[in-house]
Amino acid sequence: MSTQNEIRERITAEIVTALEKGGLPPWRCPWGRSGPPANAATGRRYTGINTLLLQLHRQRLGLSSSRYATYNQWLEVGCHVKARPAHVLSGRWGCNVIFCKPIIKKPKDAEDGDEREGKYLVLRNFTVFSVDQVEGEAADRLRAETTLDRTEFIDFAPAEHAIAATAADIRHGGEKAYYRRPVAGAGGDYIQMPEKARFAEEKDYYQTVLHELGHWSEVRLGWKGSYAEGELRAEMTACFAATDLGLPHGDRINSMCYLDHWLKAMKADPRYIFRVTADASRAANYLLGFSCQQLDQPEEVAVA
Repeated sequence: MSTQNEIRERITAEIVTALEKGGLPPWRCPWGRSGPPANAATGRRYTGINTLLLQLHRQRLGLSSSRYATYNQWLEVGCHVKARPAHVLSGRWGCNVIFCKPIIKKPKDAEDGDEREGKYLVLRNFTVFSVDQVEGEAADRLRAETTLDRTEFIDFAPAEHAIAATAADIRHGGEKAYYRRPVAGAGGDYIQMPEKARFAEEKDYYQTVLHELGHWSEVRLGWKGSYAEGELRAEMTACFAATDLGLPHGDRINSMCYLDHWLKAMKADPRYIFRVTADASRAANYLLGFSCQQLDQPEEVAVA
């Protein structure tokens, strides 16, 4: 069985390799509109690092569905996982996701022998398969329910509603998009955006405003860290929120100039990407929580 560090190192290495190959990072999904990744059996969403792992799996195998389940979960609904194609390497047909389970331990103090209660997180691997990799009536129904017409015009009303519900001060005009942090005696705490008509496509506008709302949430959630880390968190927050809202992701990436920093941070600390994706998931839930009575319960919460 893999150790906790080995699991983190393996996942980080996979994400680093994907970023170094170029193209869109794994938190981007410009071609898919099947909703946020969720367990096909329980309906619960995957969050945090699992969002990236599932997207990498979809990119690598050319899958379109965002619904996954374990081998046994598919069997329980009368479906079976297709045999691994010859061109797919052994161990690469399914996707390994992480379940983070908190446990309580009482390690003895080395000096006085007293037991002191502590809370620890244990990572466990589970292999899941996309509905696109499964055969059976239940899988056919699920594919029919989650496949959207790619030619239809996308109604962005849900995004407008979600953005307005935050009551964030969003101002339009000028040539730049940014969030002005509050400064004592000097105002601030507003988002500046170019006019909507200045964007080539609507999806680019919404991706940008959700990115700036990610920065807007930092003050309210008390998050700190380097500027580059904040950019990565905001970039992921925008993508997670867009997916939840059913929006296509914009092709324009706000912060790829920080790619070298992100890669160095991931290589230096396997916990880095776990922490940032978990924070981005929380930020997206925070932003969408203004317009939703109750968000879906996540299937797994994977943190460092």
